[in-house]
Amino acid sequence: MPIAKQVMILTKEGLLLLDHKFRTDDHFFIDTDSDLLSGMLSAILSVAKEMTGGIVQTINQDKYNVLVSEGEHIYVLLFIDEGSKELNKIAKLIAREFESKFKEELEELIPDPSVFRPFITELEAIYAQLFRVDAELLSKLIPEVTTIMNVSIFEKPMNHQVYSGPRDSFVSEYEHSYNEFIIKLIETQSDLTEKTLDFPKRAIIEFMDRVIILEDLGTHVLTIIGNDRDELINKVKKIRKKAGMGITRK
Repeated sequence: MPIAKQVMILTKEGLLLLDHKFRTDDHFFIDTDSDLLSGMLSAILSVAKEMTGGIVQTINQDKYNVLVSEGEHIYVLLFIDEGSKELNKIAKLIAREFESKFKEELEELIPDPSVFRPFITELEAIYAQLFRVDAELLSKLIPEVTTIMNVSIFEKPMNHQVYSGPRDSFVSEYEHSYNEFIIKLIETQSDLTEKTLDFPKRAIIEFMDRVIILEDLGTHVLTIIGNDRDELINKVKKIRKKAGMGITRK
């Protein structure tokens, strides 16, 4: 599965408008100052355009690769681990959506970068499209990967249950209450995401003598109820790996 690690959006004059790091399993980061890095990459794009008359599609450096998408007013720089058609589509979609949403702001001579920060929500939603896993396929993968009880899959945004695996006697007895509790957790996490612009991929709740794990898979939430926190996390990692979704660290 191709991974996008970070995105920068800048004007064609080199002004950095938005810089956002996606959550990845390798704690990727670039230690260069974002404004300095975006200015350097903007200069590379400008020189290349003057010399060739066209836009550079990719920039390859020792520590990172950059996929470039050009809009009318902006460049989208997508820092990636490897190229793919999916990531090309993501970069183009980001450029199109950003310019559509901020058409008036981008026509100002010196736009205020702070007005673009709410677009982070759209960035995460666009990027999540790479990780849409069919619930039926996932339900078939789970028993192949690991023996596990008390697994459910809820489909967003309505948060209705689309899969329920084998239950132990305790969870089976109180399943309705657990489901109500889990849906409230999903809704609360969604509300917090909108308010804080923080995008947790995993929530772990210890409730009485039980552990509940909510694993955000983009369009679905995988939930598991058990007793051993570390064991459940390891099982979640195996499921993600089998589904080709990488590993979320916690």
